[in-house]
Amino acid sequence: MPTMNDVARLAGVSRGTVSNYINGVQVKLESQQRIQAAITELNYVPNSTARELKLNRSNFVVFILPTTRTPFFAELTQEIQQMLKQKNYKMLLCTSQNDIAEELEYIQMAKEQKVAGILTISYSDLGKYLTNDVPIVSIENHLSKTIPCVSSDNYAGGCMAAKQLLEKGAKNLLILTRSTEKTAVNYGQRAQGFIDYCQHKQVDYTVFDSPYHEDRFYPQLQTFLMNTYQKACPFDGIFAVSDQYADFSYTILRQLGHAVPQSVQLIGFDGGKMYPEQKYFLSSIRQPVKKIAEQCVSRLEELLWNKENDVKKTTILPIEFVQGETTKK
Repeated sequence: MPTMNDVARLAGVSRGTVSNYINGVQVKLESQQRIQAAITELNYVPNSTARELKLNRSNFVVFILPTTRTPFFAELTQEIQQMLKQKNYKMLLCTSQNDIAEELEYIQMAKEQKVAGILTISYSDLGKYLTNDVPIVSIENHLSKTIPCVSSDNYAGGCMAAKQLLEKGAKNLLILTRSTEKTAVNYGQRAQGFIDYCQHKQVDYTVFDSPYHEDRFYPQLQTFLMNTYQKACPFDGIFAVSDQYADFSYTILRQLGHAVPQSVQLIGFDGGKMYPEQKYFLSSIRQPVKKIAEQCVSRLEELLWNKENDVKKTTILPIEFVQGETTKK
C-alpha cells in the first residue's frame, strides 16, 4: 500500500508539502498538480480518520435535489456518487420536493454533522439564507455571488430545439412551458432561447405557458392538447421544456390518433437515461450529465482545499441534440 512518503518521492516534493496539500494548506500550484498526479498514479488513499480529526470535518458530502423520480435526476445522482467515490468522499442523498423548509433542514443537518460540503439543486430563494461556514456548489440556479454554480446551457438548448424542428421540415411550431417563481432559471431560459430563435428566423410560433405547479399543470396541458389537436395537427413541431412534458404530450397525441413523427414532431429537454444502454425514444436536448457531475465535484474540491482559482462563478456546459423516435431522421 503506497504511503505519503511514496507520493512525496514521486512528486519530487517534501513529505510536509504533501501533508499540507492533503490537509488543505495552500501550496504552490505546480506542487499541487504534481502531488495530485502522484496520488492518482499510486492510487494513494489518505488516512481519512486522521484527516477528519485535523480538519474538523467528515468525508461526507450532502447532495440535495428535488426528487429522484426523473431519469435526469436519477442519472445525475449516480454520476455524482461515482465521482465523489473516486475522490474518497461518501454521498448522503436528500430529496426536498422543492420545499425550501426541507432544504434548510438538510443544510442545518449537514452543518451539525460537519460534512465536507453540500451540492444542491434548488429552485427556491435559498441563497439569502446561506452562510459561508460550509462549502456549497449549486446546480443550475446561481444562488449567490459567493456560491459557484454549474449549469447546462438552457438558452442554447431552446435555440437548438427550434433549429432541429425547422431543419426536419416543421412549419408551425409550438412550445410547451411552465412559468412559476421556481422555473425561470431553467424552463424560462429554454423557452426564451426557442422564442428568440424563431423570431430571428421570422418563423411563426405559439406558446403554451402555464402559471401553475405540476399538480394543476398537467390537467391544463391535457385540456389544451385535446382541444387543439382534436381533429387536425395545427402545429407540426412541438418543443416541450422537459422530457416529462414531452412524454405526456406524446401519449395524448397518440390517443387522438396523430402519427408521431409523421404528422407532428416532438422534442423534449434533458435526455436522461435510466441505464447506460437505454435507447432514446424521445428526441431531446441532452444535458451533459457526466460533465455536470465532474464540474460540481471539482468546484467543491477547490473550495475545500483553497486552491488558487476563481470558483465563485457559473460554469455553463454545452448541450447536444439526441435523435429519438419522435422526430424525422
